[in-house]
Amino acid sequence: MEDNVPPFGLSVNEWSFYQYVLASPKGTKFTDRPESMDVQDAYIAMNSLLKKNALEIIVVNNENVLKAIDLTDAEKASKLNDDARLVYNAIRSSGNTGIWTKDLKKATNLHTIVLNRTLKQLEQKREIKSVKHVKYPTRKIYMLFNLTPSSEVTGGACLKAACLKYITSRSFPRAEGIPDAVFGAEHEHYPTASEVKRFITESRISSIELSVKDIESILNILVYDGDVEKKMPFMADMEDFSDDEEDNGLVQWSYKAIKKAVNRLSAETFTETPCGKCPVFSFCVEDGPISPMNCEYYKVWLNW
Repeated sequence: MEDNVPPFGLSVNEWSFYQYVLASPKGTKFTDRPESMDVQDAYIAMNSLLKKNALEIIVVNNENVLKAIDLTDAEKASKLNDDARLVYNAIRSSGNTGIWTKDLKKATNLHTIVLNRTLKQLEQKREIKSVKHVKYPTRKIYMLFNLTPSSEVTGGACLKAACLKYITSRSFPRAEGIPDAVFGAEHEHYPTASEVKRFITESRISSIELSVKDIESILNILVYDGDVEKKMPFMADMEDFSDDEEDNGLVQWSYKAIKKAVNRLSAETFTETPCGKCPVFSFCVEDGPISPMNCEYYKVWLNW
């Protein structure tokens, strides 16, 4: 914003009131206003912002309060006709969990024919999109076009488990009678994000079309959890190396599952040493009558 000019054609008072409401994510009461603004100016700014779709009225604890709307979304809504604006705002309010057509009809009170026509128009303008809910695959869920569906919609936990299972199946050789068999250092056939995406798509594990970037986000979680490690492809040419959303023929990271041995806790291991249960541990010092150098228990434990 240059020279302190309010954005999107807002007046100074409108911009001041908008910023005041924006600073309260939980909502602002109708009687609240910036200290620098009198009651009449605040009332005029509030009504103007409501008409411009920059503010909305929501119910919090059985009380109507004002909440700020992203000005980019507000500008889009202001260019729509009344029906489209009503539908757009209802979908926007649902966030990245989306809203079912049945609930959308209740929220807008539009006739089914009008609602369907409006949804089709908004989809064609790429303002909204329909997605399938993993728990309710027969329902049509709508959300704003630029949003990424939440894990509740996509079934993030299921996808995470499926990705790990696939990577694990590609990370270790199937050698009969050798449960701890591993590939040699020269092995270069660990799966990439594109291959994992192909597996998810072909297996129809997700009812939502996922991009390579979406899969990479899931794989990064597995990396942070210590279940998978990210590997640079064997003998990869660094000039052709890519982390882009689509591979475009370039080399991608590959992913290898980490085989976690079933070990006893370190605390349990420590208690098995003589020091962990020695009755004179506090007196054991390097130059004292009892020391690690002359400990009989320690010698027996090491020889064992």
